[in-house]
Amino acid sequence: MSDSENSPRATVNFFRNYNRVVGVAFLAIVLLTLGFFLHQINEKRKEELAIIVGHVERHSQFIEFVLRSSLDYLESLRTAAHGEYLDQPQRVSPAAELDALGRKRLFKMLRQNESASAFDLDVLPDRDSGGNLTGIGSLQGRSQAFYMDVGMALELNQAFHSIAFNLPNAAEASFTSVENFDITSPWQESSKRRFDMARYERPVWRMGTPESNPNREKYWAPVHFGGKDTGLLVPVGVPIYNHNQFRGVVAIETSLDYLNRINADFGYKLGTVMLVDAQGVVLAHPSLAKMALELQTTQSLAELLPAEVLAERPQLRDLPDNQPVEIAGHVLVKHSFVSAPWTLVYSVPTQTLWYKLLQERGAAMLAMFLGLTTLIIVMYAVTAREFVVPATKLVQHLAAESEFRPVPAPRVPFPWQPWFDTISKAFRESLQLISLRQELDIAAKMQQAILPRHWPSHSDFSLWGAMRSAKEVGGDFYDHFQLEGGKIGMVVADVSGKGVPAALFGMVSKTLLRATATQEAIAPGSVIASVNDVLCQDNESCMFVTVFYAVLDPGRGQLSYVNAGHPPPLLVHADGRTEFLPLTDGIALGVAEGILFEQQMVQLEPGDCLVIYTDGVTEAFNPDNEEFTEARLQPLFGEHAASDVQEAVHHVIRSVDRFAAGAPQSDDITCVALLYRPGVGPDQGPASKVEIS
Repeated sequence: MSDSENSPRATVNFFRNYNRVVGVAFLAIVLLTLGFFLHQINEKRKEELAIIVGHVERHSQFIEFVLRSSLDYLESLRTAAHGEYLDQPQRVSPAAELDALGRKRLFKMLRQNESASAFDLDVLPDRDSGGNLTGIGSLQGRSQAFYMDVGMALELNQAFHSIAFNLPNAAEASFTSVENFDITSPWQESSKRRFDMARYERPVWRMGTPESNPNREKYWAPVHFGGKDTGLLVPVGVPIYNHNQFRGVVAIETSLDYLNRINADFGYKLGTVMLVDAQGVVLAHPSLAKMALELQTTQSLAELLPAEVLAERPQLRDLPDNQPVEIAGHVLVKHSFVSAPWTLVYSVPTQTLWYKLLQERGAAMLAMFLGLTTLIIVMYAVTAREFVVPATKLVQHLAAESEFRPVPAPRVPFPWQPWFDTISKAFRESLQLISLRQELDIAAKMQQAILPRHWPSHSDFSLWGAMRSAKEVGGDFYDHFQLEGGKIGMVVADVSGKGVPAALFGMVSKTLLRATATQEAIAPGSVIASVNDVLCQDNESCMFVTVFYAVLDPGRGQLSYVNAGHPPPLLVHADGRTEFLPLTDGIALGVAEGILFEQQMVQLEPGDCLVIYTDGVTEAFNPDNEEFTEARLQPLFGEHAASDVQEAVHHVIRSVDRFAAGAPQSDDITCVALLYRPGVGPDQGPASKVEIS
């Protein structure tokens, strides 16, 4: 698949990956927010349940105080009754008891009806100071115990007066005697409330009898209707004994209207709170608060609790005190009272509680969620505009430029513009570099093409050389050519500088040298002088070339040469002696026109090897920035003479590489070896490729 086909897919993948990352990030934020919200709601629920329990405890404490006050006051009435019995002297007859009682003010106010079948205290002048005493039978001819009970009851009547001030929950207080009379506060006319023998059938009486209450404990009786003025009442009673003789029951009637008004003040507005007695009868409930005086009966707990909660009766019985428990979708809290066998039960549907929590925290959490969502959307829009879209355009631009299809830079945010400009510039330069590299490759091939591909095969000498450029193309070159009279010309040269300019100047120099030397039989000095004059013409770049040009007469072993500013070749004799050829006082070609070049001649002996090189050999550097120098070149052949031209060249180049120890090559390295061995025959092979790696 082509790059142009890959580019849209890469762009799509880029957007898809970005959207996937944003989607995952948004989902993570949603989940974290939801988790945080659920954690907050759960913690708030725990706090809310603790608040509910606190309200239940405080509410229960107040009701407990009311109940405790009733018990305490009831105990004070029993104590007063016992004290009255103890204070009465033991008289010998009922008549004496009646005579003593007749001297009391309240007893004198008792009146008997015409038939002597009933009596009452209707003529009490200060009716707010006590209650009305009513009974059956005559006041005369009764038992001594009767008169003692009446005396004690009249004393309690004074204590009843303070109940209205000390017990706001008390609707009535009474003493019922076994002698068929009672005294009840507050005072009511006997025609409206007269003693009835049915009182002995009421639970409050039966629960106080010795048979039902042998331990003489205080007790709470069931709810009963006390009349339209008082409504439903729940009595607490205590038996009264004269020594060990049961004499009656003192009772304080607590108004359910009062209890419902207290219950209505429950501080937590959600849910339902109710008071339940030991028989499961509901004493106080929000539905009773407004009509407590109108009701003659009350409901049971089973009628008011939801059916699904009632289905869990075993769990209801085992509810722990003051601990929230969830049953059938409802949260229940129970508190058992100490002063009465009653229970306060609080109930709220779980959904209602959750709804309250959601109302309180939901708005804030929703605002936070919407804020985060808005932030993500804004971030997505900003990053898409400021990063994703420009990055996508950058990828497309990069793809187009990589296919060498230059396109104008698109409109992007200002900070991105340098990226597009840099990429366009980089690809333009890359294109130029590719073109230049192609040109360099062509130049390198051309340079290799003009260097000798084959070396002379002669019975009297061997000639071979190699060049390694520091760059793609080099400024060094070498050549050999056949001259008249069986002579052989050879050239090793080094152009100033490196790279393409040096290679081109070298190509021109090589061509001039070969053409000049082979046109006519002239001396080496004249050849060099002629070439120098041509190179100096129009040399605006001021380039120059050092040249070692030599002509070998194989038959005589004579080597005539001109050294135009070139390093002196090393002559290695057959016996191992080495020496550098004397210089000829010539300067580099291309520097000045009209200069004469001196030439010299050296007589070669059989086995002599001449090593011709460029300054890339002697001026090679190692990592310590030290030069190889001619001083290190000469000892390379000190121990044995060169017997093979290829080996001689390789030996020099390997020695330079070992010395450089990996340091970058700074100049072209060229080395040519001439071995004079008359009558031995050639030993070198073809050199179709002269680079040495």
